[in-house]
Amino acid sequence: MPDLSIIIVNYNTREPLRRCLESIRAQRGDLDMEIIVVDNASQDGSAEMVRAQFPDVTLIAPGRNTWFTGGNNLGIAAAAGDYALILNPDTVILPGTLQTLVTYLREHPEVGAVACRQQFPDGETIPNGSRLPRYADLLLGYTFLGALLAPWRNRRRAQMWYEGWDRQSTRAVEVIPDSCLMAPLPLLREINGFDEAFKLYFTEDDICRRILNAGYEVHFVAEALILHEEHASVSQVQRLASQAYFDDLIAYARKYSGGTAAVLLQVLIAPTRRAMDMAQRLRGEREAL
Repeated sequence: MPDLSIIIVNYNTREPLRRCLESIRAQRGDLDMEIIVVDNASQDGSAEMVRAQFPDVTLIAPGRNTWFTGGNNLGIAAAAGDYALILNPDTVILPGTLQTLVTYLREHPEVGAVACRQQFPDGETIPNGSRLPRYADLLLGYTFLGALLAPWRNRRRAQMWYEGWDRQSTRAVEVIPDSCLMAPLPLLREINGFDEAFKLYFTEDDICRRILNAGYEVHFVAEALILHEEHASVSQVQRLASQAYFDDLIAYARKYSGGTAAVLLQVLIAPTRRAMDMAQRLRGEREAL
């Protein structure tokens, strides 16, 4: 049984995926690991590149877009490791990161998921690690109420993002990014993996919430680091991604705040959603895959 299964869901990010796989190959050290790439019907030769250049990688090609959640669930079902790392293809693994995260989970059985520090390629820190969003945060963050109640919104936002924490220290948090989330594989299966009611967004909030509800902690591990380009896939289809964002926002509200709250939020975000879609149309951004 491998120590670690790395699961990467890919959509039309051949070159970032190549860099990611090369970094894993270079930094695997003495870890016994498997790499699983789920390719969501890419049209840029991603699957062919994996077959030709990384024959040791398990490639799953369902022939359709299973989105982030469905693709990761296919990877989780195929995985055999003690731990699973959910990893974006637009990331680069740095020395010691995989070993540090595996060791941390082994030494902290009360922890159900960990993430590491992330930086943009230019060295800027990505401020990951937050509290779970509550319904009030959804209202203040995505409707006109945020502008009307700006002081309250700003206070809640500062609390949500742990104001004053520079991401240089390890700590317990409530939400970590699922662009690089490592967890015991049996736990991911126990909570039934990712909820496919979501496509691309609020997936980390949902899965971390369920890990916490299962009685585990979620930790940010500052001693490990990756580089993250961010948004390599969704930037190609920004209008579609924006539509998925609002759909997933409503799905999150419905799941955790109820149907009435979701309908209210849907009504209140409608002007913002229409305005954003119109602006993207005028810029000629793509709507479909």
